[in-house]
Amino acid sequence: MHLQRVMRALVVAPAVAILLILSPADSVGQSPLDLDPYGGLKSPNFGQGKCFRTHFDGERWWLVTPDGGAFLSLGACVINPSGDEERGTGRRPYAENVLKKHGSVEGWTAATNDRMKEWGMNTLGAWSSGELRSSVPYALELSVGSGLWGRGRVPDFFSPETEEHIRSRASGIDACLNDPYLVGYFLDNELPWSYDWRRYPYLFPGYLAMPSDAPGKQRLVAFFKERYQNVERFSEVWSVPLKDWAELAQVQTMNARDAARAQQDREDFVLLAARQYFRIATEAVRAKDKDHLILGCRFVWILAPKPVVQACGEYCDVVSINYYEAGPAGKALLAVSWPYSMRLTPDLAFKGFYETAKKPLLVTEFGFRAMDSGMPNTYPPGVVLQPTVPTQKVRADKFEECAVTWMSQPYFLGYHWFEYMDEPRGGRFDGENGNYGLVNIEDEPYTEFIERFQAVNRRVWDLHAASKMSR
Repeated sequence: MHLQRVMRALVVAPAVAILLILSPADSVGQSPLDLDPYGGLKSPNFGQGKCFRTHFDGERWWLVTPDGGAFLSLGACVINPSGDEERGTGRRPYAENVLKKHGSVEGWTAATNDRMKEWGMNTLGAWSSGELRSSVPYALELSVGSGLWGRGRVPDFFSPETEEHIRSRASGIDACLNDPYLVGYFLDNELPWSYDWRRYPYLFPGYLAMPSDAPGKQRLVAFFKERYQNVERFSEVWSVPLKDWAELAQVQTMNARDAARAQQDREDFVLLAARQYFRIATEAVRAKDKDHLILGCRFVWILAPKPVVQACGEYCDVVSINYYEAGPAGKALLAVSWPYSMRLTPDLAFKGFYETAKKPLLVTEFGFRAMDSGMPNTYPPGVVLQPTVPTQKVRADKFEECAVTWMSQPYFLGYHWFEYMDEPRGGRFDGENGNYGLVNIEDEPYTEFIERFQAVNRRVWDLHAASKMSR
């Protein structure tokens, strides 16, 4: 199905691109783009503004630069001169090699700026440092929910303490308020909205297990009272004998009598809790910055519950997604957990995300590892997540499949590769030791991969200009 969409886009794109954007582009997209200072197209132009914004032109979504140019955010995460610290050594191998090769951070900055332009990148993704921000658009990750999950518990989004935590984490953005190169803010990164490798509870049972006096537990009791009016109706769906609603506050586990209606209860309460998180988080940002975009919270694509995606769309300007393939064991685990997961049906085009959130999408992290790089690629184990591919050519093939699929959809705004450089051979803080980089640990590009990366980054502008919303 994806291949059919791609082939249709390839047939239509060149002709439409000629009319909509620029001079004719050849089949590998090598004609130059006429860009404004922020990396957006000078034409079409949607009018100047203070900051980056989103715009629907009647057929497709775009980001828009402060100069009004149509913009697709094509970038990478972790564009910085330091790289990761190698676990257990205190060393940063990439930083050492940057100084050997370029002589200084300033030398690296100039070379990286040239590379980004040559390779068709226009955005500094998450965890990129500030050296290039005066000339390259960037996004910031705020981690407002960091530390709220832990030790078998889920956050009580209805508690004053949680609200204060989120607001305080969002308060330190003053230096960016008037920066036109800031595309926007990611609220968080890969929060455990459903059961995952961190093994925190699902939200619904997590709230049910809270103490009776917890604000979140009281809100759950109120939710059921509003829905069922009396305990007799409640007991038709849930196998819990209650004399009155006060008793429900003491209940910490319960089984369903009517499976379908109980699952709807679970989903509706998760939506309520997620709305509380997004309301507090977006209000916290807007209290400081009313202008820049709020780019969602970087969902793990295969684990994001549908109600949480819906709530994100209600409060954020963009829905951000991190995409990685699951290995055979990972797929088996996902299948076992599917019945209560509330997850969206997997689809590389992420149509379900757009239909649920009704906001444009941005892939904020994705990548593939190749064995011919010489990197260990042992963690995460490919049998569970991120299966390795044999060569840089196959790695480029998989990048192209993703980029072409996404940017042929009218609701996509771009993609950010993870990451700029390889991880240390001895592993970063969590043990990851993969060939994720556009460059290796010596700051040398993977030439075969980069040649395709560059060509595809040019080509997707025409593909996106040719995309149209289905009628």
